[in-house]
Order: sequence, then structure tokens, then C-alpha cells
Amino acid sequence: MDLMPLIRTLHMGKRYLTIAAKTHAMQEVFQQLQAKMELSLEETNLIPDPVERYGRCIKLVSKSIDEIKGLFSSYTFQTLEEEIHYFKDICPVFYSRHFYLTKVYDIELLKRSAGKKNLRWKFDHDLREIELFFTQNQGLCKYFYGSLTYLDEQLFTRRNGHQGLIEDLSPVIDPNFTLATYKVSWIMANQKYRSYLQKELHRLDHADENIQENKTRKDVISLGVSKSYLAEEIVALQLAELIYVNGQPASLAWLTEQAELLLHTDLKDFKSLDYANRNRKKEMTPLLSSMIKKYIDRANRLNK
Repeated sequence: MDLMPLIRTLHMGKRYLTIAAKTHAMQEVFQQLQAKMELSLEETNLIPDPVERYGRCIKLVSKSIDEIKGLFSSYTFQTLEEEIHYFKDICPVFYSRHFYLTKVYDIELLKRSAGKKNLRWKFDHDLREIELFFTQNQGLCKYFYGSLTYLDEQLFTRRNGHQGLIEDLSPVIDPNFTLATYKVSWIMANQKYRSYLQKELHRLDHADENIQENKTRKDVISLGVSKSYLAEEIVALQLAELIYVNGQPASLAWLTEQAELLLHTDLKDFKSLDYANRNRKKEMTPLLSSMIKKYIDRANRLNK
């Protein structure tokens, strides 16, 4: 995702560019940075270890925050409304994610060594801290959740900077970060963190139920495309060598067998299906072409 054309636009002189054009370019930069961050975070779902996964997520979000800090440190807001939008709407999206992931990472790390009693104490403690935060910031919560605007200029402009009040996060926080932006970011993070803690507490107190549920639950899995499409996908997986078995690329026979077991389907005619696929007249790889198109459409949609 190339941001350089938009970045150059942001730093062009006023004699070459209208205020509206600069404002639009700034919005484009933000949207592309957010889309880039979200796509990177999605990819971490492939990491099975939660500590490693959340650690990776924190690095990705921190990188995105550094990019924003670098871009906007020398940028002059074109209007008061643009400055308010940046501190009220843009910054909290990134910082709230960082705050939340940092909290969850600490919990996942603690789960490796702490017993049930200590974990329950930690969950209860953090839930009490969240409730205290919402109580102490009740006014701002009402303002934020009510989508109010009458105090925006007072709360979300550089003149209301944090002035060193949040030095504990100085490696991450923008020097121009407003105190209200910081608190709104925590409102968003704590809302999500509270939900996470409640689920973890329930899982801790109902461990036997969770085990039994995992034993008894049987997902109903079925084939959603034709067998010829499935054969096309199996061949593509084998040729791409995406799956390894005992240190070796999975064979067509192994992939076919696993597909039969997982999807409860019969692929004894796999060779005939593969032959027919190779001799398609109109489109040799309709499934792969469709997947590529859908992937590009998704990327374009997120990049808007």
C-alpha cells in the first residue's frame, strides 16, 4: 500500500493545493493506515500461541502509531474541524487498540504461571479498576457515547495537551496528544477489555463445562462448492506446498483423504475430476479466479 503520493500531497504548499484537497488527502492517509493495520492484525490469527500473537499485534499497532506520529508531527491542520476530527476520531482508533492489546498480552502472559486463585484475583481487580475508571470519567463517557460536540474545541485540540500527565506511556503517546483523546482511547479499550475479562472469568469458573462442551460439540461441516472446485483447490494447495506433513510437502493423496474426512464427501473420482478440470474450455481455474477477484475486491473495499 503506497502512501507516498498522499504524503507528498499533505506537505505541498498552499499555493499549489486547496485546503479541501489537503483535508481529503489527510483522510485518505488515515483510512489507508487503518486498513493496513487491520489487515496485518488479521494475519496474526494464524499464530496459535496467544502470547506470541498478542505480542506481534502490539508491535504492529505501535508501528502504525509511529507512522501517524511521524506524518502529523509536521502537518498543519487546515481547519479547526480537521484538528478536532484527528484527536477525537482518528487517534482513539489506534491508541485504544494498543491499550487493549497491552492489557490482554499481560493476562495471557500471567496465565502461563498463575494459578486459578491468582487469576481470579487479577480478573476481579481489573474489572473493579474498569468500573472505577468509568465512574471517575462519567461526564466524558456521556459526552462520548452521546456523540456530543459542544465541547470539542475545548477537549480535542492541541491547546488541551496532556502536559506530561501520562508519562508512563511516553514511548507511545504523541507529544501533542490531548488528555481527552487519551481518556476516550481508554473508554474504548476498557469497554473491550471488560468483555474479555468477563469471558475469561466465566471460563475460569466453569472449566468443567468448557471441557464437556468441547467433548460433546460437533460442528456440522459440509462442502459448499462442486467437487470439481474442491479438486481444483486440492491441486493448487499441493502445488503451492502450503501444507507440510512430517517435514515434507503434503501429497495429493493425503490432501484428498483429509478433504474427504473433514467435508464428509467422497473423492474416489478425484483423478477424473482433475482430468476434466485440466480440459475445461472456457475457464481452466474458475475457483481460483473467483478467489482472486474476491480478495482484490475486499482489499479495494478496505483501502477506500
